[in-house]
Amino acid sequence: MHAHHNSTGHAADGPSPAFRRTATFVAVGAGLLLLGGWLNVRPTLRQRAVVGDEQQAKVLFPDLADAAKAASLEIVSFDDETATLKPFKVVRSEGVWVLPSHENYPADAKDQLAAAATELIERPVLDVVSDSPGDHETYGVIEPDPEKVKVGMTGVGQLVEIRDASGNKLARLIVGKEDKRPAAAGPSSGRTLRFVRRAGQDRVYRVELDTTKFTTKFDDWIEKDLLKISPWDVRRLTLDDSSCTFGMDEASGRPTISLDRRSRAELGYDDKDAAWSLIKLEGFDDKNQPKEEKLGEGEELASGKLNDLRNALGDLKIVDVVRKPSGLSADLKAEESFAGDREAVMSLAQRGFFAIQKGDLVSSNGETIVGMKDGVEYLLRFGNGTTVAGADAPADGDAAQKDGTEPASSTGRYLFVSARVNEGLLEKPTFDPVPDAPAEGDAKQPDAAKDGDAKKDGAADELKKAEEAESKAQAALEERRRVEAENRRKQEQYDERVKTAQKRVRELNNRFADWYYVVSDKEYDKIHLGRDGMIQKKAADEKKD
Repeated sequence: MHAHHNSTGHAADGPSPAFRRTATFVAVGAGLLLLGGWLNVRPTLRQRAVVGDEQQAKVLFPDLADAAKAASLEIVSFDDETATLKPFKVVRSEGVWVLPSHENYPADAKDQLAAAATELIERPVLDVVSDSPGDHETYGVIEPDPEKVKVGMTGVGQLVEIRDASGNKLARLIVGKEDKRPAAAGPSSGRTLRFVRRAGQDRVYRVELDTTKFTTKFDDWIEKDLLKISPWDVRRLTLDDSSCTFGMDEASGRPTISLDRRSRAELGYDDKDAAWSLIKLEGFDDKNQPKEEKLGEGEELASGKLNDLRNALGDLKIVDVVRKPSGLSADLKAEESFAGDREAVMSLAQRGFFAIQKGDLVSSNGETIVGMKDGVEYLLRFGNGTTVAGADAPADGDAAQKDGTEPASSTGRYLFVSARVNEGLLEKPTFDPVPDAPAEGDAKQPDAAKDGDAKKDGAADELKKAEEAESKAQAALEERRRVEAENRRKQEQYDERVKTAQKRVRELNNRFADWYYVVSDKEYDKIHLGRDGMIQKKAADEKKD
């Protein structure tokens, strides 16, 4: 029997095989059309995502646009040998820049911090190196986290964090190893190729970066010039070559001082003749009693070394500071109660200074007194030697200090600095002699003139003489007044110079009062001369020898 078909071509009991094949072809074709359309759209979506990601990665910190907003900088480095973190921080506190790592020593940081922030502003990304956290050690961008670092760990980078006045993080960057491969156009402006990553993100970038802007050297962040003087204004030097050791008396438990004095010289400098002169020279016997000495016939002042000393004073650099104990008076002498403060006394003694009962200080390695033409006298007391921490090693572990920074540590000398007024350094005014006052009767007219007795013989002559006498007396009085006024002007001018010196001394002692300073041994050797250093044989005697 033949099957019965309806008008749609389906068999009465269901679709025919031919119809099913046709429907299948139509469905497959429609699916292929949809798939093709989706495949055409997918690359566009993917491209948009990549373009957006690349746009975001064009600069390291898009939100960092104004260096003036930077109010703090923290740099954390890692010492892989000891597994310790070395934090360095500079902040603006109550309108003043300070270094918390150095007991809030005043920092000269405005320009330095701006330079560090500017280095990261619109810092372009050269390319993306990796998105894998497993590569962080390879590129040296592991974050120096105190909870995660361990001894022997490698690949730890340097963390640089900049915040604004409200504490908001403007930039947080981990600086890794240097990329030794040359850039296409070569690094610019002293920058090197570095691997870096934003803290908290996995992606590692390659950028050009001047890492010297993120220095942790103390003396890069302060006013390094300790005395702030011109060497040409030095007029007098007093060189005290002595040594002092401190101990404790076992019986009484009191501190003891053992002093060894070798020489003390007072020298003057005449800037007109550009020459040094010896004002006074003292030697000391084995009981430290002074005896005046003269230069030997074949001896002369070592002008070259004295000039080097003077020039070194004008360029004396601070390499470190330590806060002093409280209890020192405004002129930096020890107050009476200071001697009873054992902690304060030990702070001084450990650094080579000792407070004696009369309220003054002695030092372990003598002193140099510098007299200036403005009447200010600087007293430099030399204490014990010390080790000074230097700059961090390069992030890639290179031993060489490519940027000319100091090695990891060096030796220096504690310096206790104070200032005082020495009016003897100021040129005293030279007063003109004041003329005698006119005698009381010098300007009196004769009685005849007063009585108007025109008839008296010689009345006219007497009147003329009286007028001349009065004129001379008036001139003498005016000259006396002029000289007195000029002398007063000279005295007031001198008094003003004394007041200026006193003001300057107050300012200096306010700056010096809280700190022991450290200078390099190289500078110490220049400004601390004994007898052998400041005296030499005359050239003629050397030729004869």
